[in-house]
Amino acid sequence: MAMGRLLTGVYQACKWISHFAILHLLWVGCTLLGGIVFGIGPSTVAMYAVARKTIYEDVEISMVQTFWKSYRQEFLKANGLFFLVAAIGIIWYFDLQFFRQFEGIFYSIMNYLMIMVGLVYFILLLFLLPVYVHYDLKSFAYIKQALTIAFLNHKALLLLVVGGLSSYYFFITFPGFIPIFGITLFCHFNMWVAFHCFQSIEEFQT
Repeated sequence: MAMGRLLTGVYQACKWISHFAILHLLWVGCTLLGGIVFGIGPSTVAMYAVARKTIYEDVEISMVQTFWKSYRQEFLKANGLFFLVAAIGIIWYFDLQFFRQFEGIFYSIMNYLMIMVGLVYFILLLFLLPVYVHYDLKSFAYIKQALTIAFLNHKALLLLVVGGLSSYYFFITFPGFIPIFGITLFCHFNMWVAFHCFQSIEEFQT
């Protein structure tokens, strides 16, 4: 009995390791296929689509088929959202650097204000992709929905921040795991936390 449970545990561990590794290879491959700039958006969306389907359906799925289907279908829309969010981030960064060049109370206030905007931007990134693969909305509506869900679920937000920081420190401490797991480990954790937020909202609305 004990040996059976051990073998089952080893099998499940190996299955998840291979799942994360294959998904990471798909993400890297399709990012390169799109010339990196045009590939990273739809590849990341496809990765989250696989994570959502794995969590939502709780059954064996065709990972390659699900990934490729999402990559092709969402290529243009995902790139549009990616460039929109990237543009917001670039504008924020240059504004922050601009206000840091000067002295005075006005520039100090603006500097702190831009730091707060940066925190909101970071929170947006934590919820945007799970919202994107779960809902069918317009570009700006995704941003609004992601921020609304984030600020209404403080525990989930805190859990994602802790999970994100833990993943970061894990990979800089053990960089050898990056080629195996990459960002797929955090992607599934991110989707799992966000999905439970979505369920809570849907149950409250019914």
